[in-house]
Amino acid sequence: MSQHPFAARRPLPRAAARISLSPETPRRLATLLLAAGGCAVAHAQQAASPQQLPPVVVSAATFSQPLSQALPSTSVITRRQIVNSGASNLTTLLQRIAGVQLTFNGGPGQTSTTYVRGFGSTDLGVLVLLDGVPLTAQDTSGSAGYLQNLGTDQIQRIEIVRGNVSAIYGSGAIGGVILITTREGGAAPHASVSAMAGSQGTASLSADAGGTYGRTRVQAGWSRYTTQGIASVNPAQDPYVSGNARDGYRNSTQNASIQQQLAPGQRVGLRAFRSDGQYTYSNTAGAGQTVQQLYQLYSDNRIASGWTSHLSVSQQTVDNANSYGGLYSGGARTRVQMLQWRNVLRLDPHWTLTGGAQWQHQAIETDGPGSFANLSRDARAVFAGINGVFGANQLQFNLRHDSVGGLSSQNTGYLGYARRLGGGFKALASYSTAFNAPPLGYLYANIPSYGLEANPQLKPEQAHSAEAGLQWHSATTLLRATLFDTRMTDEWVYATDPSNFLSQFRNVASSRTRGLEFSGSSSWRDWMLDGNLTLQQPVDLSQPGHPTLQRRARSLANLELSRRLRGVLLGASLHYSGPRPDVDYSGATAVPVSLGSYTTLDLSAGGSLDPHWSWKLYVRNVLDKAYQTAYGYNRAPLGVFFGLTWRPTGS
Repeated sequence: MSQHPFAARRPLPRAAARISLSPETPRRLATLLLAAGGCAVAHAQQAASPQQLPPVVVSAATFSQPLSQALPSTSVITRRQIVNSGASNLTTLLQRIAGVQLTFNGGPGQTSTTYVRGFGSTDLGVLVLLDGVPLTAQDTSGSAGYLQNLGTDQIQRIEIVRGNVSAIYGSGAIGGVILITTREGGAAPHASVSAMAGSQGTASLSADAGGTYGRTRVQAGWSRYTTQGIASVNPAQDPYVSGNARDGYRNSTQNASIQQQLAPGQRVGLRAFRSDGQYTYSNTAGAGQTVQQLYQLYSDNRIASGWTSHLSVSQQTVDNANSYGGLYSGGARTRVQMLQWRNVLRLDPHWTLTGGAQWQHQAIETDGPGSFANLSRDARAVFAGINGVFGANQLQFNLRHDSVGGLSSQNTGYLGYARRLGGGFKALASYSTAFNAPPLGYLYANIPSYGLEANPQLKPEQAHSAEAGLQWHSATTLLRATLFDTRMTDEWVYATDPSNFLSQFRNVASSRTRGLEFSGSSSWRDWMLDGNLTLQQPVDLSQPGHPTLQRRARSLANLELSRRLRGVLLGASLHYSGPRPDVDYSGATAVPVSLGSYTTLDLSAGGSLDPHWSWKLYVRNVLDKAYQTAYGYNRAPLGVFFGLTWRPTGS
């Protein structure tokens, strides 16, 4: 795959790091995961831990349903799991999910790319939503979400849907969708203050308070995170970077919401969210700032018996400014204003209709060298779906029509079917289509001084996907195996014209990912287990021999185990990634190279000191594994972090 101009805001990765593990590692991990799943089944009828409730998701069909009933492959990360993980940023959490792979250009705050089943945010193949509002950048970077800039302190939950779901969420949902929900006030008053300190000069402080008072529910939170970080670039692999100076990062986040109940079933609310991250990169040769803001006014209403409606108006902005020595400086602002109306109509206990409409105004403003004229467009959509159960059968059917300004209209669909087989088993199958609308910068940015030429004829990428799976579910256990096959056509490539040496985005590529995905979770007495294994083949169909897509692994695995012992919650998290192809750009010509497989282990422990105080210990990369996820870019070594939380009486 070709690299984009200004890709991920940092210089391109350089030379190779040849890190390898035993070729037996994938097989051993697979055996371990299957054995763990067998143990989960054996103990499925035991009583669950009182803290574990059956997970509920909204993302799979846009209304609440048990995770075991979701037809699209879906995962959820709850607030309790976020706290127990000890993770300070969103990307650390996401790489534990089945089929999700992260690449990093260094340590905390550095550019990251999220791939789901081989398709990723570098090409906008993963859609990221913050409180229902898309975070897709409209510049030429190809970035979706700026997830490295989102900490965990103000996040309530995360839902991840894998596979084509454009029929539900629109453009960009080819690899999947990541839905991030910020924190809101709960039914009971609560408050807390937390502090953490640890390796690489890392420290954080956060405060949170909220509750329901009469008919008013409120929430306010603030957090501050700082770290000296690590040297993002390995100077031995990059002739253009010297020294090992650390690339620091600091982030301040504020979140607030207020919700007023007007009458039973009728409420209005207001959300405000702001995250401000400042960083250095390329061993302090560069510096930048990313500010993400969201303001949303919404109304939830019960129109009639079984009919609920959600109406929201929002504005989301991402301001990204960066500089690199005396070579360049500049910035861009992506702004998305959105009006959305969603409806859920429960016809009876077995059948549910969904539908609505959406309007977006997308805009990009730029400044500095290489800037281009401010651009904007409107995007409109209407959508509908039906979900139901008849006998032992389950059906989900979604249709959506999108009209994005200046581009052809797009129709997408999702058809999912499941049948109960008895004994807790269920067979599942689905077929879906998706599309990806090119950002404004891909279409209209014309910057000859940067070698970039506009291409207003660029078409949306197209994709279709088929899945088949088998699921087993009990009161405490959920196991699922899924075969998937997704093909993308009219894929964008950044191609250069040899006659004038100008480059532009063109529809000349196609790719495919197919594979097998295992996931499972279970609880037994004081034990909790989560595991997944993904075996996939993400390949470039437009190249001879169909090589594996750049930086994509063919095998991924995670295993998480926790146990409550004498009031202390102990946890271990194992992450494995197989080898990945990459490119060394440090010389006069690009050279294909390979990154070796790696395994990391994280440990955590936490408990209460008294009714007010609790503690948390997190050890990252316990084995101090040296590895890279992108050529020339370092990853964090062993780190130890300790935190305390104080809660007043009644929280």
